[in-house]
Amino acid sequence: MKSFNMFIVLFSLFLFACNERTNQVQFSEVQISDLGNYKMKILPDILMSGYDVKLIIYDDCKYNKLNKVERNGSTIDIEKQFNSMIMAPCMLTNDTIPIGKLPAGTYRVNYTLVDLSTVTKNKTPFAIAFKIVVTN
Repeated sequence: MKSFNMFIVLFSLFLFACNERTNQVQFSEVQISDLGNYKMKILPDILMSGYDVKLIIYDDCKYNKLNKVERNGSTIDIEKQFNSMIMAPCMLTNDTIPIGKLPAGTYRVNYTLVDLSTVTKNKTPFAIAFKIVVTN
């Protein structure tokens, strides 16, 4: 009986670990020069410490709402959310997301668009990552 309980515990941990792996976001890694292909741009064009850095998104759907902009060391996570169950028509708008003043260094920016719908299987229809370099 003891070995059966151990088997159940190990099997549960295996299932949990597999489930965690499938929930990880797969980022398409692009060069900052290619952001225009995704209707995005980093401003200012020359990144220097002390300057306010912003991510511009052109032709974004108005109902995509900014959920977070978090910096953890050299990683910046930006997340926008929408709910496809609402089935609202996409009204295009430009959005400016403030990232803030950054000290000199190289940063990885992870941008994700998350679907809050309870019926969709693809919770992250868009995810992109790119590096920015801030100089003194």
